[in-house]
Amino acid sequence: MFSFNTKLAMAKAVFTKKSPFYIQFYVSKHCHLECKMCNIVEANSNLESFDTVKIEKIAENLVKIKAGVVLLTGGEPFLRQDIDKIVTIFKSKKLDVRMQTAGLVSKWNMIKNCAACGARDINVSLDTLNEELQDYINGVNGSWKNAIKTISFISKTFPPGDSVCALGCVLSQYNIDEIEAVLDFATRIGWWLSLVPVHITTKDKPLNFRGYDEYFSIQKENFQKLESLIKRLKKKKRAGYNLFDSDDYLDSIYHFVTTGSPSWRHNGVCDSPNLYFAILPDGSFAPCCDHRLKEKLYVYDDAFPEIYKSQEFTNSVKAIVKNCSGCNFGSFPEMSLSARSCSTITERLILQFKSKRKRPPAPEECELFNIISDIKAGYPGVYSAERVFNCRDKKIMPET
Repeated sequence: MFSFNTKLAMAKAVFTKKSPFYIQFYVSKHCHLECKMCNIVEANSNLESFDTVKIEKIAENLVKIKAGVVLLTGGEPFLRQDIDKIVTIFKSKKLDVRMQTAGLVSKWNMIKNCAACGARDINVSLDTLNEELQDYINGVNGSWKNAIKTISFISKTFPPGDSVCALGCVLSQYNIDEIEAVLDFATRIGWWLSLVPVHITTKDKPLNFRGYDEYFSIQKENFQKLESLIKRLKKKKRAGYNLFDSDDYLDSIYHFVTTGSPSWRHNGVCDSPNLYFAILPDGSFAPCCDHRLKEKLYVYDDAFPEIYKSQEFTNSVKAIVKNCSGCNFGSFPEMSLSARSCSTITERLILQFKSKRKRPPAPEECELFNIISDIKAGYPGVYSAERVFNCRDKKIMPET
């Protein structure tokens, strides 16, 4: 799943805790969705997008600091017309590329081009098997069907034995009862599931990635339900279900939801910038998706590697992350745990072998919808006429 260079960077991270082997790159500030629990498009709206020419320099600088994996995210990364060129440049520098998408049917040609350029790791956002609920969460009608159709297309496009395809699911008050059904769906089609608990803040305490709709927050009366869910998910993972998340990370989800602070951080502080950091749509450095530096530092600058390695720069970033209450967005927590937790390291090594398993034959679109109907029939208490979602501005009835 990973190149030799990435494995080397990860090994160094385990022993030194100073190897930036995971970079989140927000290559697009635009998105075709208006997700109610996400604020990243608004937060990045004032940034000027970089051009492809700067990508070569960014890639060179990432190699100089011994980076490993580059996550191409957004917004919607496939809204960039040069996304395949970006993949080509990173792959030419021996950097591993991971991609995220919400499922754009109109951009299937770009997905195909990226796979041809060497992309082998892709994540499609899917929070529920309920079409109306997903469309409400995304703020766009038809988004759920487009995601399912895109899953079918990716299954046919990405090599079945040499790629990792996953569903990215935001755990919230709306879908806490559906997580096992979504896991069943992922496993049945040979994909993986990765969970992220919803992150909600308030207008007086803005954070760049987090939304403001408190209706998404898991309520106290569901804390015990969440605890039971996590226990069942661990058992299912051991039984062979394709759950990407480590046990330590799952435990941190519960801690984050119930206390507002995660349990994965080392001495209460995350490992940015030593193990990971973010690159914004204008090519500038950021400690993470939520926070920004006071002064701009562009990753494509000639001086970036030297500045990044300086103690003064590290201290300036640490001053920001030390005052942060913490998050449980999947990528960074799992990277810290992969470098610091023996149990997570063991799980990741096992996952390396499991991820090489060949996926089942790629399903046609109609097959996927039939699989979903079959799975929903196995959860009659979840997908029933009695279950109503009291959203901020409407009521949603599940399909029967």
